[in-house]
Amino acid sequence: MPATQLQFYQVGSYPYPYATTGAGSALTVCRRDNDPYLAFLTQTSYEDEIVFLYLHLSVSQESGRLQTPPGHDVISGMDYAIFRNIIWAVQSTQNQDTIIGIDPETGIVTDTIIVPPRSGAALAYNGLYFVRSDGNVLEAISNSGVVIGSVNVPLGSSVQGLTAAPWSYVASDTSRNRLLVLNVFGNIIAKCPNPPGAAGGITAVAYDNILDYDQISQLPTENGAWGDPGTPYHPDTLWNPAPWMMRHNIYLANELDQTIYFGYFFE
Repeated sequence: MPATQLQFYQVGSYPYPYATTGAGSALTVCRRDNDPYLAFLTQTSYEDEIVFLYLHLSVSQESGRLQTPPGHDVISGMDYAIFRNIIWAVQSTQNQDTIIGIDPETGIVTDTIIVPPRSGAALAYNGLYFVRSDGNVLEAISNSGVVIGSVNVPLGSSVQGLTAAPWSYVASDTSRNRLLVLNVFGNIIAKCPNPPGAAGGITAVAYDNILDYDQISQLPTENGAWGDPGTPYHPDTLWNPAPWMMRHNIYLANELDQTIYFGYFFE
């Protein structure tokens, strides 16, 4: 069965909270103080910070920042365990044999899972197991750190961003400048060419599985308040174009133009 061809409808963008001076950004949607945020991190020449941004606003607004845990300076992949309220993270050039759990309230490492060494360009967690990417290989890893399966990405591709979505994963094939939707077996079920921003710059992806999309308008407002009924700023208004596979937002970090884009897939 051929992969579904998708497009990306951009509803907003934010500038990077701070500039990258290295390579490797990370995003995830998480809760902090029981409120939902986008957690952002990118590599710098000094101690990196996790920045928490409000979701689905027309302008970027920060809620707070945390220093990355001591000794964990090159985090390049993050995803969120919603039932445990921890951010799972992997690193690209240091501590390649661990997946760490970070408390989003304090920044303290709460969990360390020992895994076979491999560079961690991206990480996804669906509540049952992890998927780690070094760009060329996707590995499914159990909660105890055992690799339970792996798949090579297509020749010429490089998966630098990864996030868990309902019954699937969304990946950034950065070298080919496209977004992919993978099933739980690693097979490509949908493709989205030409995502927003500078070509070949998306290195982090975060699917928002926290907000109640029955209460979210297609287009964001500055303070999150609803707009007038019948406008795209009111949640009762149908989204146009209609989203693929339910209402959702996906956040994309583009290192080349230092911008976070967000929007949704449609056919």
